[in-house]
Amino acid sequence: MTNETVIPQDLAVRKLEDALRLRVGRGRRYTFAALADATGIRTRTLESYVQGASPSLANLLSLCSVLGPSFTSDLLSVAGQSAKEGTTEDPEHMRALCTLTGFAAQLAEAVQDGHVDHREAAVLQPFAQQVIDLIEPIARGNSVQGKR
Repeated sequence: MTNETVIPQDLAVRKLEDALRLRVGRGRRYTFAALADATGIRTRTLESYVQGASPSLANLLSLCSVLGPSFTSDLLSVAGQSAKEGTTEDPEHMRALCTLTGFAAQLAEAVQDGHVDHREAAVLQPFAQQVIDLIEPIARGNSVQGKR
């Protein structure tokens, strides 16, 4: 019997680095600062993940939550698995509340100077869409999970 793990640490770290590089940084969907705001993980810590540092389980799950199923699937691909969005039929009240609060904080920061410029609007757009996606099931009247 061998004591080697099925998925080597260096492979897992490389997968994380690659998945983050595809989505975060200059010219990508998220800046490190925007991702830091969305996840609560410090910018420097996020940048360290692209340089080979390993996140805590809580930070990894926060990244998966914010970056979505495609990011999670990239990580899980080494295990021959993939992720999918939770059912849109059942509302996610706590996730909706957290997302709304994060969006409100970003919006408040953006309007501090009295207006939202094009750069701020571009940063807000994906978070606004995430809010819509999470609030829609509640608006349809699916207010109790599991009941129709």
